[in-house]
Parts: sequence; structure tokens; C-alpha cells
Amino acid sequence: MEQKPGPGAKESKPERRRGSSLAEIHRPENLGIAAAIAVCDEVVGHGGAESGPEVEDCPEPTLQVAALASWASESDLWVPGLVPDELKDAGTREHFLFHRDEEPDRIFKITKGPGFGVFPAALTSALGIRPVRYWFADRAASPREYLRRLWLSNLEMMSHLDPEAYPVLTRLEGFVMRDGNLQIVISQPIFEGVPATETDIAGWFRMQGFVFLRAYTWFREADGLAVFDTWRDNIMVCKGQIVPFDVIPIHTEGVLLESMKAAAIKVKMR
Repeated sequence: MEQKPGPGAKESKPERRRGSSLAEIHRPENLGIAAAIAVCDEVVGHGGAESGPEVEDCPEPTLQVAALASWASESDLWVPGLVPDELKDAGTREHFLFHRDEEPDRIFKITKGPGFGVFPAALTSALGIRPVRYWFADRAASPREYLRRLWLSNLEMMSHLDPEAYPVLTRLEGFVMRDGNLQIVISQPIFEGVPATETDIAGWFRMQGFVFLRAYTWFREADGLAVFDTWRDNIMVCKGQIVPFDVIPIHTEGVLLESMKAAAIKVKMR
């Protein structure tokens, strides 16, 4: 499905990430996600610095939901007919799963309303006092944070994949309203392979310039990219390639960035 910004939506100009080509940024699925992010940007009053446990605390997530609902109406992005009545629980806090016979090579996911997954936060009270593994915790993600995670996953975690084998990466399909909650519907390729080993995962991230901070968490100081939730169920080896298809990449800023830098220094001193 092709997504275009609705009337009055802010023009989407996502920043060019380290190693990301213009061709990758302008893939249709990335432009669709970026357009949704731009809609949320309109109502994020603090400028979008992702820095701490309350950075997008209420009322901004509510404003983002309202903005996305309006955009969905303007841009014909409501897709209730896409989602079956019976949904498979993925066993996570974030998504239900379903398949469509029309696209057997893709898996469809819908957020578990009213939430939009999780977002890591820095626990500043623990910095320098407790071990690094206690410096970060999860909080509820805003719609914008969830969408930025999808966009960064395509650009940073999966852009190395063969476009002929995977012509469309994570794609925003649209939105539904279920039980009074706005839910986001996405799809991904079905990655056929085996779960990556810890050795596979560590080798791949180090090759990309990341430093291991704690269980399932990597950080690249060169551009402030942090990747959380890097356990083996979220990373596959497919056709000899590492595919981190369901991790949580974040462009860190503010307190979160400073906490990641401090954690990297502490880890290097071991």
C-alpha cells in the first residue's frame, strides 16, 4: 500500500542517517513511515528530544493519536478490512500477528491498543552508583517513538539486505480503531532462517561500530544510535546474513544520550 502525507501534513524530511543512502531513505515503505512521523512531529512540543522517562508523557501521546487519526481519515489509511477478527498473540507487550493469503511472504502486525510498545529510558538516579545494567528501564512508547523505531529498523538494521530478495521491508499498512483505541498496522517480510547465536549477534554489532553495554543493549557513539532488545528471538540468520528484524533502535538525545556515553566509558574501563 502506498502512503502519502495527508492534506496539511508537515512535509516529511527525515534526517539522513549514518551510512544510509538517498535511495534507501526514499524507498516507498520508508517514505510512508516518515510521513506518519511528520504528523506526530506537528504536536510534539519539546522538539522531539528522546531523553528520559517522561519525555513524551501525557498529554502528547494523546495529541499524537488524535493527529494520526485525523491524517488517516484525510489520507484514506483506515484499514479495518485488513485485520481479521481472530488475532494471534505474539507473546510480547507490543503486537498481535496475522497473515494474509494475498501476501504469503509477509507477516502482519497490529499494536496492542492502547499502547505502542516500549521505549527505553535512562534512570539518572542509578548513574555512577549502580552497575550499568541498572541504568536503563522500559516505559510506554508514544506513537512517534514507535514509528521512529520502524524507520530506523529499515535504515539501520535491514538496509544491507538484498533488495531483490526483500523488495519491501517494514511497511506501514494503516490504522484501525478497536475498542476505542487507535492501533497501527504494519507488515514485514517473513525471514526464513535460524535464530542468531550470541556470537553471531556480537560479531555483527561490533562490525557496525557498536559497543556492548549490557544484556541485549548496544551503542554506537559515532552517531548516538542505541539498539535494545537484541536477543536471539529478534535476530535471524537468513541466507548467511544477520537480520535484526525486531530490535529497538533509537537515535538517542539529551539525558539518554549522555547516559549511553557514560555507560560506554564505564564498560571500556572494565
